[in-house]
Amino acid sequence: MFRAAAGTAVSRLVGLAREVVLAHVFGASAALDAFFIAYFVPNLLRRLLGEGGMAAAFLPLYARALRQGGGPSLARTTAIALFALLIPLCTLGIGLSPLYVRVLAQGFPPEKLALAAGLARWTFPFLAFASFAALAGAILNAHGRFFLPAVAPSAWSLGLIVGALVISRLVSPPVLGLAMGLLLGGTGMVAIQAPAVWPHFQGEGPIAWGELREMGRRLLPILGGLAVAEVNLLVDNRLASYLADGSVAILQYAMRLFQLPLGILAVSVATAALPRLSARAAAADRPGFARALSRGVGLGTALLLPATAGLLVLGRPLVELLFEHGAFTVADTARTTAALTAYLSGLWAYGLVYLFSRGFYALGRPGIPVLTAAVAVGVNVGLDLLWVGPWGTFGLALATGMAGWVDAVLQGALLWRRGGGWIPLRAAGTAGLAALGMGLLLWVLDRLALAGLSPWGR
Repeated sequence: MFRAAAGTAVSRLVGLAREVVLAHVFGASAALDAFFIAYFVPNLLRRLLGEGGMAAAFLPLYARALRQGGGPSLARTTAIALFALLIPLCTLGIGLSPLYVRVLAQGFPPEKLALAAGLARWTFPFLAFASFAALAGAILNAHGRFFLPAVAPSAWSLGLIVGALVISRLVSPPVLGLAMGLLLGGTGMVAIQAPAVWPHFQGEGPIAWGELREMGRRLLPILGGLAVAEVNLLVDNRLASYLADGSVAILQYAMRLFQLPLGILAVSVATAALPRLSARAAAADRPGFARALSRGVGLGTALLLPATAGLLVLGRPLVELLFEHGAFTVADTARTTAALTAYLSGLWAYGLVYLFSRGFYALGRPGIPVLTAAVAVGVNVGLDLLWVGPWGTFGLALATGMAGWVDAVLQGALLWRRGGGWIPLRAAGTAGLAALGMGLLLWVLDRLALAGLSPWGR
């Protein structure tokens, strides 16, 4: 788990540097709004077909195939099927980009819609690179190699940094440099993992049609659950398109800070737990499965509660430090801080959702997270419509946080009924006290800095 956490930490920190660069060059601007909308669909499909869906369906079957000596055959078969799917999908996405951009951001004025549609044609091929990178990462995870797949997304972030700082100076409009940098980063994600994963494709064996069909059966409900969850982002972006310029970008900046602890801590715990959960489930070891899940929940709880307290206290100073320079204004800082605070209401909940859903995937019951996600989406959309009017981007972010709790409670209760264990009370209590202590300490230090009494100043 610690190798996965280290790799993810590197990736998230480079991703944070990417956001700092974007804020400096583009601020919370209409051009950046257009890029995020253009990037939404290929990024959504990346999460569905890549690290979220395909990897979750592939890894349990690959673990079983390895025990039976059929690992290389399944790896090759999956790569061939993925290639056959991605070619027409990317072609279709490029052709339909003006249509889906209009659906996503109907509130944009015509010139902003046209810019987003043009950028979408450049961003869509990123899906192919990201999907093959996710397959490589799943294979390496199954062989106990967590660091390289976790650090690979750093190449994606570095590509965007190059796009913002270098390519944007050479093209018009400058934001086109981001789309070109995205393709550069996608290429790097594959190249980083290729030498390590290539040997696992070598070997004899027929095409694994049976396993591929079973993967398809597992993948469909997983995709359904992930797609349902992505409706939250779709609705948020569509409603934000009717707000002031920069509203889509504000939500993105706040979400990036929210995802920093979520990605480093929660995703690392869930990623490391999935192979163990899959092995226990394949061996029909229910007590071992429950122990593995409970350890994951306890560790995630102990990490995420203090992280929540720290970001609640230091949210605004962090936004000021990272983003408030260049094109990013004081008003942008206030809006980003408010949205971050709202997102943090669901940080622990989303960490539990990551782990609980992996438990269901390992048990071969991927349809259950689909149902809980559908209920959570209904809550999110309802709260979005209720709160966007009076509270704007803060209301949209708060609705996302509350929806996470609905999903976590439903999944946890259903998993507990299947013998999956529950939240270790001692770990939760210890984490709660640690979070309270951290929050109070940081609050005192922040007050001292405001008063000019701290040795390092404000």
